[in-house]
Amino acid sequence: MSMSQTARVPTRVRQVARLIRSMSEQERRWLIQALPELRQAPNLPAPQADLMAHFQPRLDALDGARPMTDADPFVGGLSVGEFFALPESEQARLWSQAHAEAEPKIEPRERLVRPNALPAR
Repeated sequence: MSMSQTARVPTRVRQVARLIRSMSEQERRWLIQALPELRQAPNLPAPQADLMAHFQPRLDALDGARPMTDADPFVGGLSVGEFFALPESEQARLWSQAHAEAEPKIEPRERLVRPNALPAR
């Protein structure tokens, strides 16, 4: 999907897609059972299916990795479920606010160096 195509996808759909990507294979099966109309979605192209088959077991095996639930704390003092129940404009505002609050706490990634500095070896 190109950058212009991605920009046209509503934020809420992109957020749901990220949430679904974080689900385990079993949770995805439960989701399809709950929403059988999702079965009609086209199959992934072979290269993407191969990548998914390669990485999904590794993601599932990560220590402490578990999909978030609706009750888990999320952004702005809200739970996951409360956040995704908000209108898209309010979600965007909360994301912006959270980023603005977190940015000063992040160590700068770029640093000024002298013009004659040599790279570390």
